[in-house]
Amino acid sequence: MATEDKKLSSARASTSDDAEVEESDQEKRDGITLPSHVAGSGTLDQLVETALSYAKQAASENTLKAYAKDWVHFTRWCRLKGTDPLPPSPEMIGLYLANLAAPTGKAPALSVSTIERRLSGLSWNYKQRGFKLDRKNRHIASVLAGIKRKHARPPVQKEAILAEDILAMVATLPFDLRGLRDRAILLIGYAGGLRRSEIISLDGHKDDTPDSGGWIEIVDKGALLTLNAKTG
Repeated sequence: MATEDKKLSSARASTSDDAEVEESDQEKRDGITLPSHVAGSGTLDQLVETALSYAKQAASENTLKAYAKDWVHFTRWCRLKGTDPLPPSPEMIGLYLANLAAPTGKAPALSVSTIERRLSGLSWNYKQRGFKLDRKNRHIASVLAGIKRKHARPPVQKEAILAEDILAMVATLPFDLRGLRDRAILLIGYAGGLRRSEIISLDGHKDDTPDSGGWIEIVDKGALLTLNAKTG
């Protein structure tokens, strides 16, 4: 019981009142530290930094920033309702989701996909603080199912860009350095089916940058594109 109280007290202390969650504070919440009974050393401290670096790669930087903002928004909402965000209360989270779908104030209603993302952000944040959020709890699952049933819209299917469309785009570009660069971006992106983030992370050679998303090799028959995925 004392251990649970200590964990809850520590987790509550980590709830920030600021609008932004600093990266250094987030690292402290990740819980990647040496056990209290192990004496620190240069080698072990370096391994802790390495472990933190790997932990950061578990999700993209944009995802982590979004999760941090989700937590700030939820903790503010809890304070306005006179409750504490810790430990997780399925009943209050269900009310929070309902408020996102049908706000009582002037805030716009959020889409179903954004509400689901907010819930994922809360689940991630609770996990970092040593708690488990049961998304299958009836207070959460039933409210979310109702929101989907009432507010979900069919996804908007984007019209595909065809080869002749790409050729038409390329034909408008000049033959100066910028034009050649833009040609390479359009053609490689189309041929590889790449996202924008994947295109801008490409290097000219293997291991040019430590966080490379991949590289391009010019060979006799054309270009060879290698992408660094999460699995290798």
